[in-house]
Amino acid sequence: MKKKIWMFILWIGLSLISGVIIWLFGRYEIGLGEAVAGALIAIFLERTGKSVQDFYDNTDWKASQRKLKRGGFIHDDTIIRVSFAYLYRIKVGNKYLLVQNARNTRKYQPVGGVYKLYGNESLELKNRFQVKDDDKIPIDESSRDDYRLRLENHFLRAFVKRFDRKAERERIEDISREFKEELIDSGIVGWKQISYRFCGRHMSELKFGEHFQIYELLLADIVELIPTAEQERDLRRLMEYEAVEYRFATWKQIDCLGMDTDAGELYEWIGDHTRKILQESEGNLMRINGVGKIYTVDL
Repeated sequence: MKKKIWMFILWIGLSLISGVIIWLFGRYEIGLGEAVAGALIAIFLERTGKSVQDFYDNTDWKASQRKLKRGGFIHDDTIIRVSFAYLYRIKVGNKYLLVQNARNTRKYQPVGGVYKLYGNESLELKNRFQVKDDDKIPIDESSRDDYRLRLENHFLRAFVKRFDRKAERERIEDISREFKEELIDSGIVGWKQISYRFCGRHMSELKFGEHFQIYELLLADIVELIPTAEQERDLRRLMEYEAVEYRFATWKQIDCLGMDTDAGELYEWIGDHTRKILQESEGNLMRINGVGKIYTVDL
């Protein structure tokens, strides 16, 4: 923010100086100097206008959006893919519990998934932002009403604002649905209630996604399971008998996506978004409203 303020002061100062120079050249009828100063003041005023715009870019994703648009890489009508999710950090000792991806990637990832739309929200988003279904992942019963959508770039900021304030959707206060589906219904654990802490939000820059060949904005709210003594014992028992449905991994394994060059294991068996749940990454999360709160939900 300090850099933005100093840049604004610089450009407004140069604009004022150019204005004074134009006045002096005009007074003494120095035509060429007046023309040069006029061209400079036009440049400086344009830069001043851009620095004012930069004050509204208070997050990295907004700054990246502005940069891409100024560079001509995206335009108002460029289609952007959004995927807004929540992920559980489930840590026992020095290892994290991961579950197998349900879409046949053969990779392991954190418990969690994409937020769901509720009620008439899907219709509201179509009316307000002309959203389109995500065409990269097939829509079935499990993915219906997911917050995986496409919309034009000029709607993006208002869309994110609605997501945080007025959207009728799953909220951080109760994100038990995916936990239940992936750990309870699958028989991995048999708990009736869980508590978790809201750690913060990971939000990517707006960038071109290599997997789906489209500009993407990815959001992931990170929560940390707070196990009871009994639940921790259950998790430690799971560590002794790893199954196809789940695996435990250290932060180093997650950071390398499962690859171990020393052992000659040169394949990735951990999804790249798993890094977002690491305790070592918590300092990089956005501190939004509700961070630090503890929630308890029935399963």
